[in-house]
Amino acid sequence: MMLRTLPARSGFLWVLLACIFLAGCTRHPKYSLQTEAALERLDAELSRKDRYQQWRQAQNDSLRREVARARNAGDRAWRLFAVSQNYVTYQLDSAAYYVDRLYRLASSAGSGDIRRIALLADIDVWLGRGQLGLAEELFRRIDTAGMSPSEYAAWHSRYSSIAARRAAEAEDGASRSAWRDTVMRVRHMSVPGQSEWTQARIAAAALRDSGRFAEAVQLLEPYTARNPDYQELALLYYGLAGIARAWGDDDLRLYYLAESSVADLRAGTRSYASLYDLALLLFDRKDYDRAAAYMGSASDDAMHCRSMVRIPVSSSAAVKISEAISSNIAQRQAMMTTTIWLAGVFLVVLIGILWCVLWQHRRLRGNHRQLIDMSAQLQAKNDEMQAKNDHIREINGALVDSNRIKDRYVCHYIDLSVHYIKQIDTFRREVCRVARNKGVDELVRWLNTSQAVSGEYAKFYQSFDSSFLDIFPQFIEQVNALLQPESRFAPRADASLTTELRILAAIRLGITDSGHIASLLNCASATVYTYRTKLRNAALDRDNFEQQVSRIGLRTFG
Repeated sequence: MMLRTLPARSGFLWVLLACIFLAGCTRHPKYSLQTEAALERLDAELSRKDRYQQWRQAQNDSLRREVARARNAGDRAWRLFAVSQNYVTYQLDSAAYYVDRLYRLASSAGSGDIRRIALLADIDVWLGRGQLGLAEELFRRIDTAGMSPSEYAAWHSRYSSIAARRAAEAEDGASRSAWRDTVMRVRHMSVPGQSEWTQARIAAAALRDSGRFAEAVQLLEPYTARNPDYQELALLYYGLAGIARAWGDDDLRLYYLAESSVADLRAGTRSYASLYDLALLLFDRKDYDRAAAYMGSASDDAMHCRSMVRIPVSSSAAVKISEAISSNIAQRQAMMTTTIWLAGVFLVVLIGILWCVLWQHRRLRGNHRQLIDMSAQLQAKNDEMQAKNDHIREINGALVDSNRIKDRYVCHYIDLSVHYIKQIDTFRREVCRVARNKGVDELVRWLNTSQAVSGEYAKFYQSFDSSFLDIFPQFIEQVNALLQPESRFAPRADASLTTELRILAAIRLGITDSGHIASLLNCASATVYTYRTKLRNAALDRDNFEQQVSRIGLRTFG
């Protein structure tokens, strides 16, 4: 039988090994638990992107309505600036419209301060459109004299952005080095009113450039737990991603980029770098499905935002990813063709194996029927043996109980018999004495009034009670357990039994005839019958009461 089942087992083993081999041909990207969780969160947030952007548009509408509530030209300028800033990462054309309104307001009010605010807002628009030269030219027109702390913080932020962009795009080493020096100089500027978050990002960037990556991460990480707004949170995580990139920890960089992308989506932002960078990293890791989804979302947002600095790179990257996916699909199709051929071969082998298995199954089924019949017969015999064993155990229990009672009572009644012989002898001598001294008439009168018999019965009951309770010390408690609460017997301190308990004691000793019990207790049979009826009526189980009493204290063997 073992030789016949061997081909089936080996066939299944070959199928299993082939499946494992084919599964191993496809690469599955591996991420840490926190990175995988962040990517799954990002996937979920992408499905809700429209809702977040509707919220962002509602926020823009609210800011636009606030412009009409301005108290003066300066207040209106800052409200227009806020609307423009909110549109810069959402819809550049709308941002440019509000910048134009700022220029017109500055012209009508003849205010240099408002014109400075307009220039600061206009720089962001040209940076978003990818016109770095125009943005730098506008920046150089700004007169910093008399700036408020808020204006100076905005000016410093744009100075830092232009310098960093110039350093990144510089073609020759000298120019790149000069712009990097400018970036370092800008970082060390003292900016009154600058937010704590911005100061932390600048300090972390300095630590990163000096190679102190762990310190930079430790500096920025706590700020992510302080519940900043989503745009600030996105910048914090993007800064951490830059530190992880310089540190060489790709998985940590993936995690930070995913968290930054989640924050960008929740903020309703359309112009961002985090999701684009994340898509490129996932593309390098052969996670084509996610890379395509993320790059498609980034390209779509860049188109809606009219962000010319994002559209070209996003589009070219999307084409690159699309080509890679097409190549991957072709490879999968080729692999699928090979798999189908192998599956066909395995199917033929499997059909042969199944035929052998079915043939073997028919033989085993016949043997199985025989085993079932034999098992049923054995079960019947076992049940019969069990019933006999139970009966034998009951008989053994009764015999042991009988022997125990017999052993206890034999010596007792030998002593009792000797006692009664002595009593009879004493009684005989007393009769002779009375007859000799007082005559026959006095003897007859003495016999009629003698209390000897009643006294002997009392001694007999006392002896019977003590002997019985010695054998069954828990008899009264066990009888009470069979009776209803209101009919139970009270404990007796003098180790004696009532008439009802003596009747039950006789039943326990195997004396069930009422006449025999009446003779034993020196009472009428009707009295015994009445007591037995009363006890049965008071029992919890009336029909089986006396049978339960007869088994009190009975030992069983199993």
